[in-house]
Amino acid sequence: MKEKPLSGEPSRGVAVAVQGVQKSFPNGEERLEVLRDVSFSVLPGEVVAVTGESGCGKSTLLSLMAGLDLPDRGEILVGSHRVEELDEDALTQYRARTVGLVFQFHYLLKDFSVLENVMLPALMQNRRREEASQRARELLGQVGLQDRLHHLPPQLSGGERQRVAAARALINDPEVVLADEPTGNLDDANSQRLEEVLFGLVSEYGKTLIIVTHDMCLARRTMRSFHLEQGCLVSD
Repeated sequence: MKEKPLSGEPSRGVAVAVQGVQKSFPNGEERLEVLRDVSFSVLPGEVVAVTGESGCGKSTLLSLMAGLDLPDRGEILVGSHRVEELDEDALTQYRARTVGLVFQFHYLLKDFSVLENVMLPALMQNRRREEASQRARELLGQVGLQDRLHHLPPQLSGGERQRVAAARALINDPEVVLADEPTGNLDDANSQRLEEVLFGLVSEYGKTLIIVTHDMCLARRTMRSFHLEQGCLVSD
């Protein structure tokens, strides 16, 4: 599918550009407006936060950038992709290669080992098993889990499972990493460890990182932050 540039925001040198995005959901006989004319851009290599209270639209915005849902109106550019214009096949490849996702819940497969969980996205992209294994081992070593390769997720702590999820998000070398409340279920010690892992990995590999969070301590560690209030971008 041929993609056209954003109509208002120049795409050159921009990793992510969101322009005029609106999103609503059915609410009885009416519709609940969750995002209202949201616009911002992120440069390659930037680490930014999207903050706001629960229910303000943060996770909805991340889902739109990830191609898990589509906006009612507006344009979303991630890398060279106009996300809202991609068909289902293109969206599948986009989610597999262009963006890496770290959720509040790790979504690891409990019957697969740590190594297999990290390898899986690469194997689904038809990468050789030996290559996927080597890359997964490297990433797991960098998040301090080289001694947990053959453990199953139920044998890990919550912090360890989230570190596995961070490694998995980078296995296919995505351009942009999107993290949705990645420390939301962790205690202070594990939250700090995961933060170090995320910031370290994206720095080493030159990735763009967008973190959705209501944790202002985490947001202050980023280069910039955007604040959502009742679906509107009120400051940055």
